[in-house]
Amino acid sequence: MESIKVHLFAPGVDAGGVLARAQFAGLLLRISYGDTRLAVPAERLTVKHGGFDGRQWLLEWPGEGGTVAVLLPSSAEAERLLAGAPAALAAQLDRHGRRDRARSLRFRIGFGLVGAFVLLPFILLGLFLANADRIAGWAAGQVSLAQEQQLGDLAFAQMRPSLKLVEAGPAPAMVQAIGDRLTAGSKYHYQWFVADSPEVNAFAMPGGYVVVYSGLIRTADSAEEVAGVLAHEVQHVELRHSLKNMIHGLGWRALLALAMGDASGGIWAGMAEQLGGMAYGRDLERQADLGGLKALKRAGIAPDGLVGFFARLAQSEGAVPAFLSSHPATAERIDNLRRAIAAEGDYPAAPLPYDWAAIRAAISARSAASAPPAR
Repeated sequence: MESIKVHLFAPGVDAGGVLARAQFAGLLLRISYGDTRLAVPAERLTVKHGGFDGRQWLLEWPGEGGTVAVLLPSSAEAERLLAGAPAALAAQLDRHGRRDRARSLRFRIGFGLVGAFVLLPFILLGLFLANADRIAGWAAGQVSLAQEQQLGDLAFAQMRPSLKLVEAGPAPAMVQAIGDRLTAGSKYHYQWFVADSPEVNAFAMPGGYVVVYSGLIRTADSAEEVAGVLAHEVQHVELRHSLKNMIHGLGWRALLALAMGDASGGIWAGMAEQLGGMAYGRDLERQADLGGLKALKRAGIAPDGLVGFFARLAQSEGAVPAFLSSHPATAERIDNLRRAIAAEGDYPAAPLPYDWAAIRAAISARSAASAPPAR
């Protein structure tokens, strides 16, 4: 098969990764960038996938000085590459696929039985409202702030063991300082986290949890770009998008639990995994974009970082980040942001007071230090 374009993260290369080409040749994954050639045996590779839409695949292996990772594009090209993987790697891919299919089947069966025998009133309500989005929106409106906080605490407690959190340093301090400016006066008590991962990603959970991946910080060109992403993610909390999507994803059992006032029982098990693969539709993303611009204005932060970050990533020849792969119309989204910024007009905004080169260097050094030693 022909090689495909990928994004390579490794000790000693640019902090934001480098563009490379990859293909399987027999039992080896061959990678080339510039004058460098790598050949990695398939048995050394570890397969991961995640992102907002669950389509972002990552191949990792221990290298000299730390972990090396290849981020595949969320496209048919990635599928072609993985289809040519040798048996040693195909087994891992098959396990991921079977686990997802089994979980989906269990959920469908469980929801069907509960809906048929227990939740007839909610089914009738669903028929009356005509679609699941309206049901989820209605249910989210019935959740008190205290219940939402309890659900967020539970979800983050489930997810935290899988996150390699960066507990200290200039990057977490910057994220919290910018986040506090963006959410001044909010009814939510926000908590800000930086997780060590090469993914260009960030997500928000009900109740005010916001997680930024170190890969996003290494890829951003300025603190203003990170501020734009944070402003966007905050709106998913403020507008209760994450709560609505969580209820929609968990289905009828979530409605029953909320109707009974249960925001802590076993019915919410697996909530964090559902949130980790969450994607927002066009309307919710547009609301978060426009709300994020207003939050930037209130905080006195220039709005160009948000649209600049999205536009630059959209033009990248490497893997499409989860931010953009989860959105159905990237060009339209960027155009709408530019028009909204022009309509808002100029406002006072001083540059954010951070040494961006030092922050990126610190987060890259932290990632290299936490990587497992080469075998």
